[in-house]
Parts: sequence; C-alpha cells; structure tokens
Amino acid sequence: MTVSREPQPCRRRARDIRFHKEMAITREGFLRTLARALDGRELHLRQDQVMVRETDRCFAIRLRVQDAHRLGALRLPRLRVEFHFSGYRQSDADELMSHIDRHFQRGGG
Repeated sequence: MTVSREPQPCRRRARDIRFHKEMAITREGFLRTLARALDGRELHLRQDQVMVRETDRCFAIRLRVQDAHRLGALRLPRLRVEFHFSGYRQSDADELMSHIDRHFQRGGG
C-alpha cells in the first residue's frame, strides 16, 4: 500500500457519480481493507478523505464516523462512507465498487 499525505483534488465534472453506504467497521479497519482492495493503487489520505487518481479520472471517499449501534452490551462501529467518482463511466464505477465490496464481505455462520 502506498499512502501519500498530499491529496490531489478530483476535478468536478457534470457527470460525476456519487453514492454512500453505512458500514459496521472502524475507520482504521476500512482503510486497511480498502488498501488491499485497490491492488497497490496510490492512496492520498487527508484526515477524513481518501483520493485515488488515475490517468484521466479519480475517485474520492469521505469517511464520517457515526455513533456506534448498541445491541444490549454489544457495540458495533458505524462509518458513513461517501463515494465520488469523477471521469468514470457508470459501468466502470459499478465494476470498481463490486470489486471493493467483495473485499469488505465477511463470512459468517
């Protein structure tokens, strides 16, 4: 994983793709898993935002720690994750998100 502290802002475009998720994971856990999911791409990290630049496009992820869910004595972390794809076709953003989602899936039983 390559992490840089100097992010290059994504250029905003009319057709940018945005969406968000709420995840039961800590910020640190999210960043570890994201680094594995992005297969060695360089991550630019600045406080609550991660940016990944490619040749003619980039995507940004904003992380917002939420109050934990409480189920009796159990506390589950909550993280609002906002995705912003700039310069991506919808099909490319969907494909990348499917790839990222697979890395965040947990087995259970």
